[in-house]
Amino acid sequence: MSSPLASLGKTRRVPLQSEPVSPGRRAVKIYGDEDEVDMLNDRHGSEETISVPSCYGRIGAPVSRQVPVSHDPEKMATVMKQLRDLEQQVKAQTNEMLSKDRKIRALEELLQNFQENQGEATLQRQEELETMCTRLQRQVGEMERCLRDILDGFFPSELQRLYPDGVPFQVSDLRNQVYPENGLDPFPGEGRVVGRQRIRKPLDRMEHPGSKMTAEKFLKKLPKFVIRQGEVIDIRGPIRDTLQNCCPLPARIQEIVVETPALAAERERSQESPDSPAPPLSMLRIKSENGEQAFLLMMRPEDTVGDVRTLLAQARAVDATTFEIFSTFPPTVYHDDTLTLQAAGLVPNAALLLRVPRAPPPAPGPCSK
Repeated sequence: MSSPLASLGKTRRVPLQSEPVSPGRRAVKIYGDEDEVDMLNDRHGSEETISVPSCYGRIGAPVSRQVPVSHDPEKMATVMKQLRDLEQQVKAQTNEMLSKDRKIRALEELLQNFQENQGEATLQRQEELETMCTRLQRQVGEMERCLRDILDGFFPSELQRLYPDGVPFQVSDLRNQVYPENGLDPFPGEGRVVGRQRIRKPLDRMEHPGSKMTAEKFLKKLPKFVIRQGEVIDIRGPIRDTLQNCCPLPARIQEIVVETPALAAERERSQESPDSPAPPLSMLRIKSENGEQAFLLMMRPEDTVGDVRTLLAQARAVDATTFEIFSTFPPTVYHDDTLTLQAAGLVPNAALLLRVPRAPPPAPGPCSK
């Protein structure tokens, strides 16, 4: 063998000595210089085969340790089953991730839609509030005009569209009503404040004399009359006479109950079958021309204005043509005697007035030159 320095300047190809090849093992020829060949020959007893890198002119194979191959079918089947299980797990995880991605995208879309709708709802609510404020501002003027019409004695124009046939008003005078500022009772006993003198007990609250219950207010809370055992019983009259001795009362209006067929039928019904339901009736209160008398008539809805006129004429002992029947709300004069109370809107009750007949306005004639 030449020296290592001499081997640097030359390159020879020397075949390896043949060695027995075991069954199932392939012989590999390695080409190289002498030193490499000697190194490989010294290790020919081992079970490793090393391929020379490709820089020596051949495509080399990776260095590997030869391991005997196992051919156990059960282990192969177990390994294949494990591989299939792993593959199925990977697919399941992939599907789950895709499903979660779809849910996340759907939630993001819902969130975006909710934010957009919330912004639109806020704008819509603001517009509704502005519209409501504008409408309330207009209603202030409408209420002022309505009250002005009522004080002037006219039917408010705002109510004519809703109630073309009129609507009753109930006006209460509460000018003398006293509203206490503090509804709590005064603290009992004496109070003390640091740095001040003793606080006296509060004096009794002074009330306006007009807020006390008067005899007239008490009488208005009672019914005018009731029907018992077929008889019309006046309630306010005897009580007024009793209170007249102790409380000065203003001159009262004389109320006269007019005997009508409906009143007679109601009296008979209350005597024979008091538990039976009462038929529909109309109670009319008609004030005379001077306002000193009020006639109470119980009528049926199918009765006519002519029937009312005839009964009033009999009760007053005057001619039926000497007075007119009219209402102030709505302002209507009832000239048609064939008109029923139901059609005239005088059911279930109504307040009417009497007056002297007024001459109709003259018809416009031809203008004389």
